[in-house]
Amino acid sequence: MSTLEINSRTTGFASPAESYVDKRLDLNDLIIKDIYSTFYFRYKGEDMFGVKDGDVLVVDKSEILKKGDIVIVVNQKSFKLEEYFGQTNVWGKITWVLNKK
Repeated sequence: MSTLEINSRTTGFASPAESYVDKRLDLNDLIIKDIYSTFYFRYKGEDMFGVKDGDVLVVDKSEILKKGDIVIVVNQKSFKLEEYFGQTNVWGKITWVLNKK
């Protein structure tokens, strides 16, 4: 019967990149603050506030609003983009706009 012995000693030189280990970029970590209050919409309509037809909107319902923010408002069972000026029918704040170049 043969056995395999593992030697924990290293031979040669360590890789110079060994100490540099970087996590892959994860868009979920970048754009989502609260997973339970973040929603995605595909925008269809006229270009407004830099948002173009086909763009994906990342909307966070938990964000604190301030004047000038671009928000989604609920208007007679439809959603509409508007600049925030104290409206009470705000559904959520647009935190990111994703578009394909």
